[in-house]
Amino acid sequence: MKYCPHCGSQVRETAKFCPSCGQVLNGASPTQSTPDSNQIRGIYDSATAKLNHYTGEEGAVKVNIGDLFSEVFKHHTKDEANAIFIAGTKTTTPALADVSDEWAKPWLFSRILLGFLLAFAVLLYMVDSFNNNNAIPGLIMVGAFAVPFSGLVFFFEANAFKDISLFEVVKVFFIGGIFSMVVTLFLYQFVTFSAASQILDVLTLKDSLAIGLVEELGKVLIVSYFISQLNVRHILDGILIGAAVGAGFASFETAGYIYNAGNDLFSVAIIRGWSAIGGHLVWAAIAGGAIMIVKRNQPFKFSQLLDTRFLVFFVLAVLMHAAWDWDVTILGSYYLKLILLIILAWIVVFVLMSAGLKEISHLKQQAHS
Repeated sequence: MKYCPHCGSQVRETAKFCPSCGQVLNGASPTQSTPDSNQIRGIYDSATAKLNHYTGEEGAVKVNIGDLFSEVFKHHTKDEANAIFIAGTKTTTPALADVSDEWAKPWLFSRILLGFLLAFAVLLYMVDSFNNNNAIPGLIMVGAFAVPFSGLVFFFEANAFKDISLFEVVKVFFIGGIFSMVVTLFLYQFVTFSAASQILDVLTLKDSLAIGLVEELGKVLIVSYFISQLNVRHILDGILIGAAVGAGFASFETAGYIYNAGNDLFSVAIIRGWSAIGGHLVWAAIAGGAIMIVKRNQPFKFSQLLDTRFLVFFVLAVLMHAAWDWDVTILGSYYLKLILLIILAWIVVFVLMSAGLKEISHLKQQAHS
């Protein structure tokens, strides 16, 4: 048995670097890992360990991205796709003993995204080459739905419990997405923006925080309703329901932005399209998973939203949303800011997904005992 002298984590006898803290172990050459990579790894491990504490678990969260998406580039049959889509019914929901606590390897979402992109390219060609304005509504809807809906399918595939049907997910996507926008518009009636925002169309930090709080709260209220209505019990279920509401919100909001873009219709569709992978879809998924951390098997109560474990993740979603809208850049680049925020959002999601997978192990242990 060998332990890291820096953080105390158990490591392999032949390991030259600690997988938890990234520090060089005895006998390893310091030149094999740069200080910068060790520092980044150390920050990541420390941050995910602290977040993981609020899920009820301990330790840094490790995600093998290559393994997670390893099935994307492999051939899959229609029968395999159909088997994914029919999950969540009484006859297709697996028993707890058959639920895997290993990371899922989603792939179907990539085929759906590819189909959306192909449709978008054809519609764009119709508008650009044939001046066919009848294709513009289709272009708007496909551009707005492509990434959010494909991302939703990713979360559907990643739900190891497979206890929510595609019908329910699509229902939450449409109804939840629309009503979360209605609730948000109602909440906006209680918010006053600065003169810079109203006259110069520049969002200050205060304005951005107000937007983040209002829109995330609007989605949380709808996510809470569907979590209660569907009576789900697991973290992965909450993540899926949150993603469904967030994907619907993102799709309808983006469609409106593209519609009002005028001559910039194509550029707005592309920018808001690719960046949707780290926006409302993921922020609402974070909130949904956080709700389930405090709810578990209990009936949902609004008092649960005052639990520190939920508030930590909710505040993170609000801050990421605010930073997204705030008129600042990183190293002079607006896109670099978006990319960093997307990475950060997915790190938080992976922490919650990891807790959801560990929940499966805990439930199996309880069932055996």
